[in-house]
Amino acid sequence: MATYETAENQYTAVGGVRYAYRRLGPTSGVPLVMLMHYRGTMDHWDPALINPLAASRPVILLDNSGVGSSGGDVPKSFAGWAQNVIDVASALGVRQMDVFGFSMGGCCAQMVALNAPLGLVRRLILAGTTPSSGPGVKRFHSTAEMAPFVKLSTAQTEAEQRAAFLATFFPVASRRSQAAGEESWRRIMAARPSSTRTPQLDGKSAKRQGAAFANFMDPGQARDGSFERLKELQIPVLIANGAEDMLLPTENSFLMYKLLPNAHLHLYPDSGHGFLYQYADHFTALINMFLDEPAVSSRL
Repeated sequence: MATYETAENQYTAVGGVRYAYRRLGPTSGVPLVMLMHYRGTMDHWDPALINPLAASRPVILLDNSGVGSSGGDVPKSFAGWAQNVIDVASALGVRQMDVFGFSMGGCCAQMVALNAPLGLVRRLILAGTTPSSGPGVKRFHSTAEMAPFVKLSTAQTEAEQRAAFLATFFPVASRRSQAAGEESWRRIMAARPSSTRTPQLDGKSAKRQGAAFANFMDPGQARDGSFERLKELQIPVLIANGAEDMLLPTENSFLMYKLLPNAHLHLYPDSGHGFLYQYADHFTALINMFLDEPAVSSRL
């Protein structure tokens, strides 16, 4: 059974674009499709989260178009990202899947669930993410508020990427959270051979990802986003975040919980955007309970 460290790249072609993916865990069961954050690739997940999930269920990691080992360009809309995921699932013969989206991957995951054929997405997990523009959605506008995103977008060397990861995913005032961030970074960097590990996205592709997010948060393009449509989702949704997310404000996770008809919300203390790595053991157990429940009530 393949783990995060041993799973090999596989490829499928859709619409003339070659997509890279990895299959982990058992060969039978409903797969959990994992969608990555800004500038990240399949090589930037923390194995402390991925391996325990893959111990009990099939997991599919995917590089969207223009990312990591996949070809093509990064779409400038999350609806475009989502259609790629839907098309790849179809090409792989996946008839039903659970979807996990982290950060910008969570924006994409919302659109996958909203735009996929009925029945394709069974359950949805939204980690450290936000709905599109709408009443009550908190956005950053000032230079100070945008500073964490700027750190992530401008980091080039591995040292700069590490510094940005620690400064933006984990509250800098918390020794506990910073120590957890250091441990997470070491696990991520040690999990796959450096000679084969794909780098974070370059500036050009990262700008296209940034454009997708800007379009998602543009009030003038609200009809193409998720905010007004979240009430359509009747499937169970697990929303989780750190209590102090400085990248995609925690308040937006609570707002999604109020908008969705069948949602759970779990906020982790003394943590931020990287809560899922800081609390990997607990979050994995929560995910497994959520996905394995035969029936989930609208409020836990």
